[in-house]
Amino acid sequence: MVHRLSQFSRGLAAACLAGAALSVVPAGAAHAAPPAEDRVTVAVAGSPAYELTGELSSGAIAVLDNVATFETDKIQGTGTLPGANGGTANVSFQIARNLFGLKGDFTLKDPGADVEISARINGGVTVPGQATVKWEGNGTVRRGGSSATRPVTFTVEDRRPDPGDHAIRITHAGQARNAVLRLPDDYDGTPRPVLFHFPGLLESPGAAEYFGRMADYAQTRGFIMITPEHHGIGWTGVPGGASSPDVDDPGFVNRLQDILVERFNADPGRMYASGMSNGGFFTHRMACENDRFAAYAAVAGQLTGTATCSPGRHVPILMIHGDGDFVVPYSTVQPTLDFWTRHNACGTRTVATRLPDIAPDDNTTVVRHDHPDCAAGGPVILYQVEGGGHNWPGGIPFLGPFLGGTTYDIDANTVIWDFVSQYRLP
Repeated sequence: MVHRLSQFSRGLAAACLAGAALSVVPAGAAHAAPPAEDRVTVAVAGSPAYELTGELSSGAIAVLDNVATFETDKIQGTGTLPGANGGTANVSFQIARNLFGLKGDFTLKDPGADVEISARINGGVTVPGQATVKWEGNGTVRRGGSSATRPVTFTVEDRRPDPGDHAIRITHAGQARNAVLRLPDDYDGTPRPVLFHFPGLLESPGAAEYFGRMADYAQTRGFIMITPEHHGIGWTGVPGGASSPDVDDPGFVNRLQDILVERFNADPGRMYASGMSNGGFFTHRMACENDRFAAYAAVAGQLTGTATCSPGRHVPILMIHGDGDFVVPYSTVQPTLDFWTRHNACGTRTVATRLPDIAPDDNTTVVRHDHPDCAAGGPVILYQVEGGGHNWPGGIPFLGPFLGGTTYDIDANTVIWDFVSQYRLP
């Protein structure tokens, strides 16, 4: 039977869900130690030489990256650190990327050493390591009442990540691999939950963010959002992805999980997986193979290879799929639903709830299908988008109307986060 929910009852259900999330997801999971302070090194060549190296005692230097190119986008901030001859030195970086590269200004004042340095940055910035930038060029050095142009070098190690976008660049299984993550506005180094989002076929992390805006959503909701880049046209081992023995996507994801815990102090018990299309198929693969995720949510992607899928626990699964999707037909939903309901001991009883048609002009409606008798910790929920195509609910349609309708009766970002954030690993 299909029930119609009033706006009041939907709000009440959301409030109950939020309360459940608070009780099910307590703080205090095991996690890495808070990151160290940012570290700055400045050197002036020639005679007399000058060098200053140390951690900031106040302030912060943010090294932020571009989600489309994985390149450093900004080096900005001010801070103090112990001076070369005692006392306190002050540094300032105001550098940002334009069409021609990184440009801006760097200054240092070290009264104890009677040194002031100013440099106009016009390119020349390199990235020798993760979250580390280095610049070499000429600057104006004032010392002992005299001023001269001298070779200057600075290195910034962003050891305490700041809110905003960060690129992860690693080599895994012989391949250069990338990911971008968004740290929320209130990020302060304390443990945070993490949502992985796996983009679809031919979709870059930047495109996934443009069409879905999940990182923007995460930014104000207090969780870390990471979007890995697949190698080639899609994720391997699932429909759409090229078969390549040289590409280890599951191992790449595992490496990213380690980096998130070690560098960004992510809560290892509150990692979640989501994906769209080819990335949705890969999300189901992760539910089979990667038990470091606490819950999984797939949009327009289903499970293949059920014979080899045998998770060692009941798995929280959320699916969203349009019944007008001709790229990944809705007929693929039932076999996936059958597998997960069997695995999670759900029985046969289902409850279908028709959600309010709050956006009648989109020509779609949404029915939520629940399986209320699943084993503890293993719910299986399906959102059927009636008239929906191969698009992200609530997002910008990929290829416009060509891939079918986009529903605005639900927002996939909210639905996914409200679901996965209820669960944590022990």
